[in-house]
Amino acid sequence: MKHFAHYLLLAFIIATNLVMSSCGSDDPAPAPTTGTINGQITPANAVTTVTATSSATPVTTATATPTASGAYSFPNLVPGTYTLSYAPATGFAAPATQSVTVTAGGTATATPVTATMGSTGGGSLAYTVNGTPTTANLVTGNALFGSLIIQGSSNQGSRIVSLSLDGLPTSARTYTFGGAGSTSEITVTEVAGSSLAEWSTSAAGGTGTVTITSVSASPRRASGTFTAVAPPRGTGATGTRTLTAGSFSNVAF
Repeated sequence: MKHFAHYLLLAFIIATNLVMSSCGSDDPAPAPTTGTINGQITPANAVTTVTATSSATPVTTATATPTASGAYSFPNLVPGTYTLSYAPATGFAAPATQSVTVTAGGTATATPVTATMGSTGGGSLAYTVNGTPTTANLVTGNALFGSLIIQGSSNQGSRIVSLSLDGLPTSARTYTFGGAGSTSEITVTEVAGSSLAEWSTSAAGGTGTVTITSVSASPRRASGTFTAVAPPRGTGATGTRTLTAGSFSNVAF
């Protein structure tokens, strides 16, 4: 009987060891096969989408939308080198592309991107207002109802100079205008506290001249010069805005 009890105890110990051994021999977690890219855009609303393009063949792409804080992320990327490109929001220039290398199980941090305001239509615009030289950091051109409208925004949008020209130019020409009833005008709009103040060549005593020096048909772009004396129009504006040495170049419209 003692021998039988001994054999039962021995069998129990062996069975327990087998169970414990089985529990401790779980397969290890599989090695990660993908990685992640994280990045940051400043200002947060300067980029609408970010695209990651692989350098491998076949080429694969992924897109990400920055959050309200400007952060973006590409999870689950196959290891390799990716080129990040940025689609700018209206009013901002496209940031330069950059390359980022992804490793399995790793998180790569892209170089932070700081976007700047830029021309959405191409071209440049500069002028001197009341003696202060100014270069627009956002230039747009549009053809609307047979008129050419060129706008230049400076100082992060605190001043907008608009050239509204009656008749689309097809060759070099000069527009001269001023006072009430003018079909062409130059306006200056500035932020004044929480409202906007406006000066215009269409106000009493205003005068303006725009000379188109060159026009290309395809793509359609215009270059020229302008001057203006723009008295205040409406409330909030005082004094006169005098524009001299105004010029624009290769503005698409």
